[in-house]
Amino acid sequence: MNGQEYRYNNRLVYLPVNKILPNPYQTRSGLDRGNIDELAKSIKMYGVLQPIGVRLINKKIYELIFGERRLMACKIAGIDSIPAIVTEIGDREAAALTIAENTHRKNLHYMEMADAVSILYKGFGYSVDEISQILSLPSDEIIKYTELNEFGRDVKNMLIKENISREQAEILLTAKDSDIQKNIIDKVREYKLSAEKTEILVNGAIKEKRIGKAEANHRNIKKKFTDLRLFTNTLKQAVSLMNESGMKSDYEIEKIEDKYKICINIDV
Repeated sequence: MNGQEYRYNNRLVYLPVNKILPNPYQTRSGLDRGNIDELAKSIKMYGVLQPIGVRLINKKIYELIFGERRLMACKIAGIDSIPAIVTEIGDREAAALTIAENTHRKNLHYMEMADAVSILYKGFGYSVDEISQILSLPSDEIIKYTELNEFGRDVKNMLIKENISREQAEILLTAKDSDIQKNIIDKVREYKLSAEKTEILVNGAIKEKRIGKAEANHRNIKKKFTDLRLFTNTLKQAVSLMNESGMKSDYEIEKIEDKYKICINIDV
């Protein structure tokens, strides 16, 4: 982590697997069970060749920092204890260390990476430049991941499930509306659309939404005008009745920006 130093215990320890809590900063949405089963077989034959990293939560409970696959494989293999290095760090550093380790995995999904960046950026207040150093990525790439994290959770899950490319996801961001995004993802999946055709679809949906808003605003204006006209007719009738009864009266309507000012004058 860019030269960051952490204090380790002087010796390697073996910990009971049931005393190690899962990592709360883990952003990987799923692990390949087949690969873990293979790892479990290897561990049965040769043992755990590389220790996991943990930190002490209290006197008896540890929290995993890295090595989730190895820990799961030990549980599958029925092994009660696992070699571990105890690291003395706080929540903020633990999150950074965990995420840095995860991002080196080649099969990490871009939305999982966006979640990881969000944990560091929003959750722990790391700056874009600091995250850039932690993850060894350019700053503009970190900014793009923060933008991808603007998707709602339902849309994020669809992007992963339907195997939507990152390029298509970045195009989808411009739609803003989650219902439009979900609808387009369905169409991309159904018709196997390219990024270019996805962009055409998104632009069309945005244009259609704008036209719909314009038409709705026009209808609202017409309705307000109609309501005002009805009110004015009612006002005219009321003034006529007062004049017929001997009370001299009139009214004035003044338009001030987007409002109307109505004054009724009555001579008593």
